[in-house]
Amino acid sequence: MYDLLIKNGRVIDPAQNLDGKLDVAISGDKIAKVARDIPSGESQEVFDAKDRVVTPGLIDIHSHVYDSVSWFSVEPDDAGVKQGVTTVVDGGSAGQIIFKGLTKYIIPAFRTTVLCFLHLASMGQSILPEFRLWEDIDVDATTATIESNRDVIRGIKLRMVGDLVVSDGVKIVKIAKDITKKFGMPIMVHIGHADKRISPTLTQELLTMMDPGDILSHVFTAEMGGVTRPDGTIMPELKEAKQRGVVLDLGHGRANFSFDVARKAIAQGILPTTLSNDLTIPSLTDLIYGMTVTMSKLMALGLSLNQVVEMTTINPARAINTEDRRGSLKPGMDADISIMELLSGTWKLEDTARKAIEVNTLIAPTMTVKLGQLIPAQPVGRPKPLNT
Repeated sequence: MYDLLIKNGRVIDPAQNLDGKLDVAISGDKIAKVARDIPSGESQEVFDAKDRVVTPGLIDIHSHVYDSVSWFSVEPDDAGVKQGVTTVVDGGSAGQIIFKGLTKYIIPAFRTTVLCFLHLASMGQSILPEFRLWEDIDVDATTATIESNRDVIRGIKLRMVGDLVVSDGVKIVKIAKDITKKFGMPIMVHIGHADKRISPTLTQELLTMMDPGDILSHVFTAEMGGVTRPDGTIMPELKEAKQRGVVLDLGHGRANFSFDVARKAIAQGILPTTLSNDLTIPSLTDLIYGMTVTMSKLMALGLSLNQVVEMTTINPARAINTEDRRGSLKPGMDADISIMELLSGTWKLEDTARKAIEVNTLIAPTMTVKLGQLIPAQPVGRPKPLNT
């Protein structure tokens, strides 16, 4: 007898190359079976997902959820299970000095799984800019923090801003690389510099230093330090990095996603590996809203539903080395599932320069399954249709 049966949905699981009408059975907190026409009588609870899309639980590998510590961070469940996302990865809100609060106060308090990229700067993004002096970096303490928290920490975050980046940006990257190599973890590097003092060649330099699995965030930024050259072509260093396995992360955020850059990059064969929101408090109710809206924007730019599901399930699971538990509906995996609907209408969605596109399909969360438990979707905000 199963504990929960999700019936009649369109199951999309790129990790298994599945796309069709299938049922998903859950026992306890694990996926038990995916098949056609599993009898309802074999489960204690049945959820009818007719006219819904059923996917592995969505994963946001770049968000900010250190609630009440960093002023801009959202509550994990507002970024997570309330809108179909079952795992969020905090993108550097905490450095080693303030990391403990994340495990003591945040992770136990919410239903969404919270992992993190530990900032190389000791205070993380609680003090901006992060890299001001060499005293802001403590290699030994950062290494010890990772060693003691490898279940939560998935890599090191670098937001390349501050006086120290202006003078020694490449050296900072080298320090982070030396630490992550000890643990077999990636670095996640923020590009897109509002600080015009940053070297215009820094992005090219750091791209040559990035190894397979390292993550470049804000790949479609229009800010200085982005990946396009003045003539609109993509810098060759990015193409080379992509070919050797560097992860290209969308990292929408409030300043680093441009429809124009995205169109140019996609036309030249540069697609994001992962979609993430870089979500903060202001963007929960404006501009970003959440993962399904970000997915809808990429579909409006020409990507398929299957592609955006892949970029929010198995690809991020692999990027954070957790594909043994998440990112697929294979039997034995965590019973993390997103149930969504495709709404028809007209919506105006914006990039970070407030340039808008009209979309006729909006992906919307309806239900989240977290470790086998049903949670109704309750997004804090969502775009309003133009025809109402």
